[in-house]
Amino acid sequence: MTTLSHLHSRHRPLTLAGLRGFEAAARHMSLTKAAAELSLTQSAISRQVQGLEEELGVPLFARKAREIALTPAGRQWLPQLQRLLSELDHSVERMRREADSPRIAISTFASFASLWLIPRLGGFRALRPNVDIDLGATDRILDLSTEDIDLAVRYLRHESAPPGAELLFEEVLFPLVSPGYLKSAKRLCRIEDLTQHTLIESRSSGPAEISSSWRGFFGSLGLEDMKGAAELRFDFIAQTLMAAERGQGVALGRTYGADMYMSGELVRALDASVSSGAGCYLVVSERAAERPDARAFVAWLREEAAKFNRELSAWFARSVNSTLVSPASARARRTQTTSVREKKST
Repeated sequence: MTTLSHLHSRHRPLTLAGLRGFEAAARHMSLTKAAAELSLTQSAISRQVQGLEEELGVPLFARKAREIALTPAGRQWLPQLQRLLSELDHSVERMRREADSPRIAISTFASFASLWLIPRLGGFRALRPNVDIDLGATDRILDLSTEDIDLAVRYLRHESAPPGAELLFEEVLFPLVSPGYLKSAKRLCRIEDLTQHTLIESRSSGPAEISSSWRGFFGSLGLEDMKGAAELRFDFIAQTLMAAERGQGVALGRTYGADMYMSGELVRALDASVSSGAGCYLVVSERAAERPDARAFVAWLREEAAKFNRELSAWFARSVNSTLVSPASARARRTQTTSVREKKST
């Protein structure tokens, strides 16, 4: 018979005492093993499970002489409980870890990490020497909240940037070679001369990368059918710039790889540059906004990006006199050229 007190207890928030006992007993299918794992007696585990069943008003185990078995309700509830306990344990571990040693988790893509971020991390470490940095490099777009990540720097097309994302660098493409390459290679004075050279590029790894290729570069200039004498492809942007530095051909300059060419290891080969329609975006999690160390890193990153953009603009002004060509302006120029040709033909 269900008493008034039992009914009242089922409307109260569930106490947590029996959750660990039930989860361990269900996982081991043994009260004895659960008791050993939790450093309790078998009778204590049994009382915890019975108390939990009373609170739920549903039996979780079917008890036999020497064994236990989950009821249908127990089987259905166990995965949900294990997921909740895992999330709870994870959050507790994170709080304990951060209390002892603050940690900033960052997600970005490999080329940005190796070419731009890692060389500069020493500057932030000098400001916050006790903060641990957990840097993950992947092309996948991770959920910052579920993956426990403070911030991400992502390579995205402008139209696909999420709300609140902040553009750090605009992606600009232009031909780069080593200084010695220009002395020994075939003539390289006009865009058309690229057909006589080996063109170096990285393999496209996502939607944003498609236009950041030689094919996209030529297409933005209205030269869709143009190709090089040969191709040299690598997995990472850093590898393309290293190959160009060794005089193995012509690579496409990438904004976030500017340290390699602003230092003089590579030089601009032609008076042409193209906006790819993509860039490096900063995305900050809600959790990071509440943490002083994460906020400090975001502020440092913004300052470094602003400084880098100023240096890059100055370098660009000193290098080959170039007019930036965007995809939209290139299309307009092609339309205008076609119109002039049609008038002449009539």
